[in-house]
Amino acid sequence: MKKIFTILLPALLVIFNLQYSSSLAINESALNIEVAQKEAVQKEERPDSKITLNEILDKHYLAIGGEKAWQELKTLKFTGSMYTKDATFKTAALYKRPDLCRVDFQAGRLYFMEAYDGKIPWQMNPGTRSGPLVLDGKRAKEMIDTCDFEGPLVNHSAKGHEIKYLGTEEVGDQWAYKLEVKTKTGNLDIYYLDAQTFLPFMIKGSTTIQDKVVNTTIHLKEYIEVGDITIPFSYVFVVDDNPSTETLKIKTFELNPKIEDDMFKLPKRPQDLR
Repeated sequence: MKKIFTILLPALLVIFNLQYSSSLAINESALNIEVAQKEAVQKEERPDSKITLNEILDKHYLAIGGEKAWQELKTLKFTGSMYTKDATFKTAALYKRPDLCRVDFQAGRLYFMEAYDGKIPWQMNPGTRSGPLVLDGKRAKEMIDTCDFEGPLVNHSAKGHEIKYLGTEEVGDQWAYKLEVKTKTGNLDIYYLDAQTFLPFMIKGSTTIQDKVVNTTIHLKEYIEVGDITIPFSYVFVVDDNPSTETLKIKTFELNPKIEDDMFKLPKRPQDLR
């Protein structure tokens, strides 16, 4: 069970590029732009590799809603389901500017939580039965990166991230702009942005599973246009040399809800209160 959690959590906000104000729940009637994207891909020719990194990032920002929509979003809550080979987990997550986040999983009586309060990354893991645990090492860095409210492709220089443009690559039936992203914490990922829509459809990186670093791939699907923003509603997680996959399906969003900072803080244990 611990393996499932450690595969999924580092990836949950890699590019949750969500913004705008008000509360909404998305149903099956929402506009799914992935179909249109696939139709465009069939006609796509090799893109001009002379495009600059700044041009790619600017077009990406516009594709997901632009600066105004981003700045109007201060907090976010989503719910959904995580489907694995062994179980289905109810999922809920909270995010608050600039870098606070908390992700909860539940299957029956099994409950798992991981959070970052802006200073301390921590988790509650039913497999350890030791109460709240402060994360350290690479796993702590992964959690900190997960809580980047806007994601590393937005205002990356101000956040201390480094991005390199690696050129174009054909992936299946679509062309991609490849971006190497090295975060302030030192984690390294490769983002694949569709050359026509400038929306990420794949991220290659690594995560820590049982103290071992393994290569991972995240496939982003089912982009949906909601108001002025465009967001993915499906995330498929793949670990190298592991035949099974995990899929996160987003069901509802609550944008700009009131969220207190205490929701992200490390819980006090009885021995801490003495």
